[in-house]
Amino acid sequence: NGASFMRSPQEQDEESGEGSYDSYDSDESSYTSDSYYESRSESNGSSSSSSSSNHWERVANARRDNRDANTGRHDYRDIESGPRDERQMLLNQGNSNYASVSSHQQTKTRKKNKDQKHRRKHRQEKLRGPPLRLDDAFGMMWKKMHSIFVMLELLISNMPSLIGSLALAWASLGIDWFKWYEENASDCVPTDYHNEACVFPEFPGCFACDTSRAGYRISLNFHYLCSAISFALASCLIGKLLIAFPVVRDELANPTTAAPLGLLCMALDKCFAGNFGFFGTAILFMSSALQTTVAIWFIFISVVYKTLPEPSWFPNTTGIGLAAVKMFLYWAMGGYILSGVSLVAFFMFYFVALYRLHTNEKISAVVCWLQLSGPAVVLYGYSIFSQPGSDEEELSLLNPENKAQFFQVHRKYYMPLNHLLFAFCMISMASALYCLKTRWASFKSKEFSPAHVGFCAPLASHANAIQAYRASLNKYSLSPPNTFFKEFLYRYWCLSLICGTIL
Repeated sequence: NGASFMRSPQEQDEESGEGSYDSYDSDESSYTSDSYYESRSESNGSSSSSSSSNHWERVANARRDNRDANTGRHDYRDIESGPRDERQMLLNQGNSNYASVSSHQQTKTRKKNKDQKHRRKHRQEKLRGPPLRLDDAFGMMWKKMHSIFVMLELLISNMPSLIGSLALAWASLGIDWFKWYEENASDCVPTDYHNEACVFPEFPGCFACDTSRAGYRISLNFHYLCSAISFALASCLIGKLLIAFPVVRDELANPTTAAPLGLLCMALDKCFAGNFGFFGTAILFMSSALQTTVAIWFIFISVVYKTLPEPSWFPNTTGIGLAAVKMFLYWAMGGYILSGVSLVAFFMFYFVALYRLHTNEKISAVVCWLQLSGPAVVLYGYSIFSQPGSDEEELSLLNPENKAQFFQVHRKYYMPLNHLLFAFCMISMASALYCLKTRWASFKSKEFSPAHVGFCAPLASHANAIQAYRASLNKYSLSPPNTFFKEFLYRYWCLSLICGTIL
């Protein structure tokens, strides 16, 4: 004990600064294991060089060694006997040791360097202007074009396949409103399709109009605009077919989800038929051949595998009637054949699909609404039989006897089937409204889905079919033009056209 009082003040300060346990007034608030053992070794070395050592310090060292060996913990706070709260308070009152101080300084240094880099980068962005080198300019333009291309690719890949329904709806609206103007304009006179006076050959019917009038030019430009929008939407589906072919292939492999293919073919037929010369003709023949092949495949699986049809089959089967109308522009016999295939598919699938709609409530409202396109496209395609098939037949109608026989045959054979198809169109409208009413509770509770685009095309096709029926009725009917039925039919056609446009 006397030896400790004989030490110099410098040795006592060094011992107290090296982690002695006899006082809690040390300037160090926390120690790591390495710093503690360094201080312990220095303390042992200084004590061995002294003349004697304290008895209580040897006891404390023994306790500490035993505790470290047993617990494996190397923190000097474990051997403290004071309360935990008092130890924490005393430790918090002290200053940071060298390790904590250096860590804090390193953190401040990193933060300062980071702030300097940020300010330097921000200053460079402010000073950055147009590239001075030509290769830098091309590189920057290429990066921007690449980012735009990636965004466009993602947009097309995530486009719903039923976008073809919207494309078909736009093409149908352009035709319907153009024909609405031709029927209501005073300077437009109905004529035959192969007549030279037919200024714009577009079914249903054809008119000889004054093309210099502003109303005609506006309606024709609107028809072109709708065709351009339809082609843009159809191009998105074609792009998806090229970019994400496995996904589209899986959709088209199932007859239930293969409707987008038929919708795409019908939209392309309306966009390219009669336009773009040889290129438009090639697109029309390829899409018609593809849709015909798919229609034959659907007929095959329904007969061989006894697969029950549903309204989602109509775009790929009865929808071939629209291809028949456009094929009639170039090859009359090909149009007749396709119209016959469309009629056969309609009578095979329509009644079974109608029965399933009213017996299976699990079928969605969108699929129920697709039943409008079944008889509508068939009636529209059947209207080509009301026209002379060639220029020779058109010239033969100049003979009064030939013209009388032509009208007599059409009133006897053509008009009865035309009336029957119109009746099926009205039955489908009533059935679609009833199915929508019964499924309205579950339909309105669901969020908007891309599948809801399927509501657009059927109503536009229905309006197109009513227009085709009116054209045949006005041409071959012997009743006066102002009868109740014809007035009702005109108002119903305008109503369905307006509703289809809004939808």
